Amino acid sequence: MKKSVFLTMGATLITALLLAVVASGCGDTTAVSPSEKIDSSIQKQKDIKSLHVDYNVQMEIKGDATALGAEFAGLMPFSLGIQGGVDVDNSGDKAKAKGDITLMGLDDIISGLAGSSDEMDADTMLGLGMITSMFEDMKFVMVDEKLYLNLAGSWYETDASSAGDATGLGDVTSGTDDIDQQCIEDALSDTSKFGSTMIMTEVTEVGSEDVNGVEAMHYKANLDFDKALTELANVTRDCGSAESAGAIEASQSDLNKMFKKKEIEMWIDKDNNLVGLKVTVDLDPAAIADTAGTLGADTADSGAEGLESIIISLDLKMSEFNKEMDISKPSGTILPMEDLLGSFGGSDIFGMDSMGGSSTTGGSSTTGGSSTTGGTSTTGGTSTSGTSTSSYSR
Repeated sequence: MKKSVFLTMGATLITALLLAVVASGCGDTTAVSPSEKIDSSIQKQKDIKSLHVDYNVQMEIKGDATALGAEFAGLMPFSLGIQGGVDVDNSGDKAKAKGDITLMGLDDIISGLAGSSDEMDADTMLGLGMITSMFEDMKFVMVDEKLYLNLAGSWYETDASSAGDATGLGDVTSGTDDIDQQCIEDALSDTSKFGSTMIMTEVTEVGSEDVNGVEAMHYKANLDFDKALTELANVTRDCGSAESAGAIEASQSDLNKMFKKKEIEMWIDKDNNLVGLKVTVDLDPAAIADTAGTLGADTADSGAEGLESIIISLDLKMSEFNKEMDISKPSGTILPMEDLLGSFGGSDIFGMDSMGGSSTTGGSSTTGGSSTTGGTSTTGGTSTSGTSTSSYSR
């Protein structure tokens, strides 16, 4: 299994754990313990058929980027941010979602690269600028297992399952077709499996706070990642996929070493609606480098040994529980996703000829071409290095 799969699997598993607490329910005013309050929300997860989520993801990395190559000297320290919102509707047989994402800060990446490389030519800078512009205002819709992505004013379509392959998650999600999704959902709302006393430690009540105009009680705890992964593997196997369960178990030790700090915060209102959730993890660069070595990768090429710290936080605000959501297929012309990927495939930007990458001479522009090495450059694995922010407009 490739090094990148462990990292993407970590993100996937973290997401799965978060689903166990993104829930709401109704309760009385009787005094309850923090664990009981949290568990009452977890148990009501299955009652949530639709909701709106505003999110804010932040990544901060410090260290010496020259371990990746001299051309990356200007990239660190940096912070990456993605903000936005999404409407989710699970009321039907197939999940639907709609959201907007605006990425900003890619120009900082370009500036950092340009400032540390004497070989980046004007054409490369222009191409990178075009990519930055394209990703400044994105929209997406998922309907009938189709994913529609809007970039630079044009809609593109692909199978939702294909998105995993395009983002490098295909190896993680392979073998999951046989999973009983209802079984998974039921397990995630089962406090005997994913309750606060099962996957959390040091649960404390911080105090009453305002969350988007709603009074909520603030709770804080630490995630027991090892126990959560063990239970997740058991549930995955019980729900029909021994292959995926095996993949979780095979990576469990390495993943657990990677995550040093695993803090979770929750804001729950008087009706037991979870209106706020924040997870903060501190990744261990040394453990990442060690994992790369066990996978047969050259740790000198991974760049991990040059990093000092990697801190990621996910901040969610939930609202509009069980309200009707207007989510439908986009109107107008919709192009196949292959058209978008094809326009990148022949670009020297992704081959990064001018930065020591391995692009062939086949690609000649940012709008097309037939290069066979798109995405094979050193920068291919670090395309998120930089500062980005997104916003959601409803």
